[in-house]
Amino acid sequence: MTALLSIRDVSVVLPTGGWFGGAAPLNILAGVTLDLMPGETLGLVGESGSGKTTLARAILGLQPISAGRVRFDGRDLIHSAGFKAIRPRTALMFQDATASLSPRMTVGDAVTEPFSIHGVAVRNHRDKAAELLAEVGLPPEMATRYPHELSGGQARRVGVARALALKPALVIADEPTAGLDVSVQAEILNLMADLKDRHGLSYLIITHNLALVRHVADRIAVLYLGRLVETGPTRAIFAEPRHPYTQSLIAAEPKPDPRKRRADLAIRGEIPSILRRPKGCEFHTRCPLAEDICRTTPPALKELGYGRSVRCHFTETTTEGGRHELEH
Repeated sequence: MTALLSIRDVSVVLPTGGWFGGAAPLNILAGVTLDLMPGETLGLVGESGSGKTTLARAILGLQPISAGRVRFDGRDLIHSAGFKAIRPRTALMFQDATASLSPRMTVGDAVTEPFSIHGVAVRNHRDKAAELLAEVGLPPEMATRYPHELSGGQARRVGVARALALKPALVIADEPTAGLDVSVQAEILNLMADLKDRHGLSYLIITHNLALVRHVADRIAVLYLGRLVETGPTRAIFAEPRHPYTQSLIAAEPKPDPRKRRADLAIRGEIPSILRRPKGCEFHTRCPLAEDICRTTPPALKELGYGRSVRCHFTETTTEGGRHELEH
């Protein structure tokens, strides 16, 4: 099967200012390679500052890339100026659903605005708005409301309806359950799963919420300082994380069982500045398993088979040893 979205060695390097122009450039993304298959949900996880949102913006052509290529449904987006052509087939769900809606537009106008933006003729905007709202479980009278009259869950559903307007193949969801209570989070995730099955959607979900990706993602990609450190099927990664950073993220996940306390030292220290990337393995400054080679030599991304890859010098030893150390 051909990938719907193919990202190859994508880097984003931004110049920095400074009075004399001598500051080092910001290497925000460093050679990211990913595939997203039709009908698949891929969870892109990592701490704040790991490059998740920058990668999403690069995919949509909102952030110029410095190297690499992006292909969508076989079309080269970088060298053929193809972003404009594919934008109706992609949609973005924003992290702050309410703030993404204009306070001056009714819900009905907001969900049908994509038709005007892309020059798509609609016979009756009121009927189309009602149809889109029904898709996400909202009554037609919701179309006359303004964003400030919506609850957090309703605003999120309106954002989903707007994303669906042009029948996209790919939806990029940035923290789709942020700011919602647990019961509403479950409703939104179930809605997204239902829409995926109904319309054959592919999702790229950007989040630091591992419980979310465990629930909805088919595969997971883990970013650290703009570099891909581990990918694989969701079930396999949660059962046997191979990179110490992935192990740390999973160990830090809150547990519903009070007898299983959260690992206080799962991730040591702060994420380094991209202005001063550590030499060698960039995670070595926080890794409980780091050895001399980690401080001097960058590890290569190793293919492990069965759709798994990991960027670590000690791929064969991190699983049990790393888990043991992190749990104690």
